[in-house]
Amino acid sequence: MSEVSHGIKDILIRFKPGVPRQWLFFIAAFAWGFAAFRVLMLATVFAPLAPIPLWEVIISGIIGFAVFFNFVFLKVSRKYIRRIVCLKQENPCFFSFFGWKSYLLIALMSSLGILSARFHLLPLFLQGIFYIALGFSLLMSAMMFLNAGIFYNKHRPDDFDQAV
Repeated sequence: MSEVSHGIKDILIRFKPGVPRQWLFFIAAFAWGFAAFRVLMLATVFAPLAPIPLWEVIISGIIGFAVFFNFVFLKVSRKYIRRIVCLKQENPCFFSFFGWKSYLLIALMSSLGILSARFHLLPLFLQGIFYIALGFSLLMSAMMFLNAGIFYNKHRPDDFDQAV
């Protein structure tokens, strides 16, 4: 390795915003919780606009949540929790609770969500149901990260495979 690239690597390591691994769970919980809050706020806007009774929108959203969470978010959350537990660094980067591909996917999904809401690509009552299902799925994932952070034990990572 050349002397210049070695010097750049030293600078990057010195300024890396490293945090204890356990903190990554709480950072992820905050990020997912904040996203859940924003999406559920959209649900409060769109759900009452539905041409069907509000209770039907809410029940449909909860059913959607059960399906969406169990088939998508549960797997994803477990994957990220396992990823954090298995990180080799003791103080990984602040942003390493997701991989870089995940950040690209989140940017794409957020952009699609904004465009969908802006241009009303879904009927209003479906938007309310969708935002309820998505918001509660994000909130439940945030709870999983919070739970993982509370019960994290850096000396016994095998426990996470059984707990998650």
